Amino acid sequence: MEPQERLGLARLTKMAFEGVDLRPLRNELISECHHAQDADGMFMDLSVIDQLYGNQEMGLRWQAKALERQRVFSTNRRGTDQPKVLVLAEPSHVGGNTPIEFLLQNSDFEVITYYPNLDGDVDLLPDHDVAFCAVPTDSHQADAFFSRVQILTDIARTRAVNLPRGRVNLDRDALAGIFSYVNGLRLPKTQRVERLDLVPAVCNEVELSLLRSVGTYPFIIRPVGSHAGAGLEKVETPDALRRYLARQGALEFFVSEYVDYASEDGNFRKHRIVFVNGRAFPCHMAISDQWDLWYLNAHMDASAAKRAEEAAWMSGFDDSFVLRHKEALEALTDGIGLDYFGIDCAEDRDGNLVVFEADNALIVHDMDSASVFPYKGRHMQRIFAAFEDMLVANSRKSGGMSMTQNAGAIAAWHGHH
Repeated sequence: MEPQERLGLARLTKMAFEGVDLRPLRNELISECHHAQDADGMFMDLSVIDQLYGNQEMGLRWQAKALERQRVFSTNRRGTDQPKVLVLAEPSHVGGNTPIEFLLQNSDFEVITYYPNLDGDVDLLPDHDVAFCAVPTDSHQADAFFSRVQILTDIARTRAVNLPRGRVNLDRDALAGIFSYVNGLRLPKTQRVERLDLVPAVCNEVELSLLRSVGTYPFIIRPVGSHAGAGLEKVETPDALRRYLARQGALEFFVSEYVDYASEDGNFRKHRIVFVNGRAFPCHMAISDQWDLWYLNAHMDASAAKRAEEAAWMSGFDDSFVLRHKEALEALTDGIGLDYFGIDCAEDRDGNLVVFEADNALIVHDMDSASVFPYKGRHMQRIFAAFEDMLVANSRKSGGMSMTQNAGAIAAWHGHH
């Protein structure tokens, strides 16, 4: 199936980030898609636009409409001789798959996004030079997806970068168990709890027994599967936990110990670090007087002092931060075992690296204003270059099959299954 071109997630997000009103474009796409033969690419762009404006339900409906007929889409196409990276993705919201388009916006690669059918016959992989598995490890269909991709890539005699070779569980409760004995690495003790167990335990005042593996109040609680602070709260008393459960209707929760990671000056500092082919790179540092901290709510753009500290941290990352946490960072690389992933972390007052989250779908971008954050561009470009180098090193040009050979292998596979 020939890929349909689309503007894509990175381009549309950057336009919205820069203040461009996407509603006229939305109207234009809706008008054109009624008579265009390649309307499915337009549906995918409409999906992104509606989600960027907060209408996820409508966005996912556009996506489903596109995937009824078309499962291959192209962005960053510039010519016929471009190398092609095949991104293996699943239907999801805009933050669901690894947002690889942000990493390759200015690269030579054409990005071919393919949504494999997990049921039925095995199909030909679209033409590509290198493949990349973009599905997050916490997807509800991760095992089925990874198994299908393994079959597809085995037949094609190619390798999908970031395809787990075994079960990789980056859920918060699992991480704490994997790295429980690494010197200098601290992961908040976390327990997955079903609502059906937690609500009666709170009502009967036995929640501390149920949550004994976590500790005692205060707890950090959030719905399983939530990101970017959705449903996240610190509860300090049983009454606060009861009120939280009355507001939140989720069926499962992560309950974690509260780690006070405030520095001596009372401010909290949270870092985003990305690992590319085993090497750690700094993405950003957020600084705030509140514990529930993300880059957007830190208002780094409003404080020259904060930006100066972030710039110094990024510049000294290899010679300072990496050396301080060498054992912890190496343990994360070896234990997680992915070619590409990121962490959100902090340092506690004892010098430990506190890891709050590990994820292979964290967003890494260069959309911040160059005039406000003049120091960030070169660090982002280092990440982008490392990522592109990783793809080049795994290119089919150093082994693999042509499309004709791939088709023959598919036929042979079907003959034996």
